[in-house]
Amino acid sequence: MLDEIDKVILFHLGKNARVSSQEISSTLQGMGFTITDRAIRQRLQRLEKNKSILGYSTILNPSLVSDKVNRTILVKFKFSKNITDGIERLTKYLNESPFCIYSARLSGDFDWVCHFVFSSIEQYDLETNNFLNRFSDIISDLRSYESKATKSSPYVLFDEHASSEKKLQVYTILNSIKKHDNLNDRLQTIVESLVKYFNAKFARIWFYDKKSKVLILKYSAGKYKNINGEFSRVPQSSLKIGSIAKTKKPVVSNDVVHDPRIKHHDWAKKEKMRSFAGYPILYKGEVVAVLAIFSEKSFSPSDFEILGIFSDQLSKELSGFFEAKDFLLI
Repeated sequence: MLDEIDKVILFHLGKNARVSSQEISSTLQGMGFTITDRAIRQRLQRLEKNKSILGYSTILNPSLVSDKVNRTILVKFKFSKNITDGIERLTKYLNESPFCIYSARLSGDFDWVCHFVFSSIEQYDLETNNFLNRFSDIISDLRSYESKATKSSPYVLFDEHASSEKKLQVYTILNSIKKHDNLNDRLQTIVESLVKYFNAKFARIWFYDKKSKVLILKYSAGKYKNINGEFSRVPQSSLKIGSIAKTKKPVVSNDVVHDPRIKHHDWAKKEKMRSFAGYPILYKGEVVAVLAIFSEKSFSPSDFEILGIFSDQLSKELSGFFEAKDFLLI
């Protein structure tokens, strides 16, 4: 059974098999885990021993091996009472074949796909004949296509950890605000850090005035630092920022130029804005502020999720201040 730390280790090895145990331990420490590089090495030994890690491979530049004969093979099975044994034999053969660099079971018109790399046409002909002779009892159709690799990527098993870097950045932001005793400094650090770590064009925090049902802009960083402009006071009835305060739910978009909730589409197009993410900051179940960022780059689903986690954690980090201060008077 793999735990969270094992998955992070395998994620980093999938990207770069030569990453050091010290680098991995530093990343994990930044994510809040207490672990040494020695403990990482011990885990690697265990993962190798239990066959979670079968080996370490080099990812070659496709242009350097373009003189090889590349063939993609599609196989359709001839189903019979012996098909299970036949598939087991095929799997074993492909796993042990020095020519096969990829194979997978399919659903659809064909049942299996594999990619072979040969040194010559003669070798290709020989191995293809061998392949057909070995598995003629289970193959009803075989298609061979000449192929040319244009991309070769590391095998990253746990793609949910592709967001681990962003998670680390979130921990960095949360840790950085603890360095400031002054609340203004903490909140300004938040918007500045979001611009830095999430490639935001600008980031802002509005605080909610329950009496007037208006959000008042208090902090801004990035291209637009002015807090006294058009959006210094946003009514709760507004389609974007206001709706976050009203519904207590985030508003996100990766198409701000055409999103009807965005007020100035011409501005968004001119500034090459692509994405927006806004989240409520809550205290005792009520909205006290709205955190929002604009970016020229599209956010992935994991980015939106991590920003949501960040806003939730930020609510907890600032809860003590919510007890003691009226933020509208800051």
